[in-house]
Amino acid sequence: MTTFENLSSHQKLRATVHRDTKSICSETCHLLGLEVTKPAMEVIAELVYKKISVYGADLEAFAKHAKRQTINADDVKLLVRRNPTVLAHISELAGNISSKEKRRKTSTPVAKQRETPAPKWKEKDMEKSPVVFRPPERKDVEAEQGMELDIDNMIDLTFE
Repeated sequence: MTTFENLSSHQKLRATVHRDTKSICSETCHLLGLEVTKPAMEVIAELVYKKISVYGADLEAFAKHAKRQTINADDVKLLVRRNPTVLAHISELAGNISSKEKRRKTSTPVAKQRETPAPKWKEKDMEKSPVVFRPPERKDVEAEQGMELDIDNMIDLTFE
């Protein structure tokens, strides 16, 4: 029998995710008055582990593509871009964090801050500038198609 200390870091991570997922399942089932079998909890734990592994690889790829060594809030926003509810929550959290950072940065005297002049655009430059296309909001598309989706209660279980 192996102890937790004898496991590799990969095995420790997997065991920790399984333990925490089973704990959350047990607590949720107790609160809702449901019963879940142990094999079902193990399947859920394995799905969570695989999904988190894919998320980690994606976040790493996003940061690497931007030629950074650090994963930041923009990478996480890119990861959750297809789930509007989670994206709004992450954006709110990122806004709170960035506003705290901005408060810290404003402690320098105003006289020492250097202002950059606003760019002067010419009409010919405006003609060359790319036009940004933004797709319609998801709710607008659903309304046009006559469909209503309950996005808040959807669960994405896709993984490779």
